[in-house]
Amino acid sequence: MQLRKLLRYGYRSLTGEPHEKRDFSFYVMNQLAKWLDMRIYNKHTNWQDDSDFLAVMRRFDPRYPRAKERQFFLYNLARSLRHLPGETAECGALGGASSHVIMSAFEDDRPHHIFDSFSGLSEPTEHDKPATTAVRALQAGEFASPLEATRRNLAEHPHALFYQGWIPERFDEVADKQFCLVSVDVDFYEPTRDSVLFFFPRLVAGGALVCDDYGFSTCPGAKKAMDEAAESLGRRVIHVPTGQGLILK
Repeated sequence: MQLRKLLRYGYRSLTGEPHEKRDFSFYVMNQLAKWLDMRIYNKHTNWQDDSDFLAVMRRFDPRYPRAKERQFFLYNLARSLRHLPGETAECGALGGASSHVIMSAFEDDRPHHIFDSFSGLSEPTEHDKPATTAVRALQAGEFASPLEATRRNLAEHPHALFYQGWIPERFDEVADKQFCLVSVDVDFYEPTRDSVLFFFPRLVAGGALVCDDYGFSTCPGAKKAMDEAAESLGRRVIHVPTGQGLILK
């Protein structure tokens, strides 16, 4: 049955309309993904063709990692918060892609504060050990992105402010600020906990704190830190299918 369907799709892809060629490509890739116990996005989801978002991403250096679906979620969240007062921040820049998305979405000159060691991940704790050996444990020093490279990537955003140091060493420098959106992407338990506990009380009403690592088996410490912090704050983490988790003020 599957072979007949494959042959039918294959014939149509050679002789049919453009949408039939696309259907065939999607069918083949989807079957391969199923065989590998994975899945691919539905070809009819419009976010993949959003012209405004794609224009933003084209302006960022393609050599740097960026998960398109997570950046799209962050972009739309940021756009929904543009009416709020307060500044924006990111903990863990990894070259600056998420900061670029946030600042592009807001389209104004409000300060954006970037906290990062620019030397890679901090030391993991026992909380950061994956539950199974089938998942690779992240190590200190991974995902290093030098400060100067990150500055170059964000050169179009003069209102980006950089704070080099291990979290939470430099948080006190913005203790008197209010924020409408904070992105946390530091992978491990301790820096995630410190980021949430510092920034959430400084969110304006209606603001959001997003943890990029919340739903990933490689980052169990980030999920634990978010869950514990949310409970202590009387909130619940909203877990979205992109792997991100957010807490609303």
